[in-house]
Amino acid sequence: MESAAELKARDAELEREWQWLVEALNTVARARAENGDAHAFRLMQAQCMAVGQRRVELSLQLAHLERRGANP
Repeated sequence: MESAAELKARDAELEREWQWLVEALNTVARARAENGDAHAFRLMQAQCMAVGQRRVELSLQLAHLERRGANP
């Protein structure tokens, strides 16, 4: 099992990836509106959702670990 520090580091990394994907998704959405390229938008949207789900799972693991630490 990973330590709280390791989970927080992974969470920070996922947060950076998620933020980049959201910004890229917005850029693609603007380009899609101009050029009608829906395929690239859908691929990036799916990736953004997957990273968001990993962030939620990681946050739950961290909360569980912290709760265990508070109640040994």
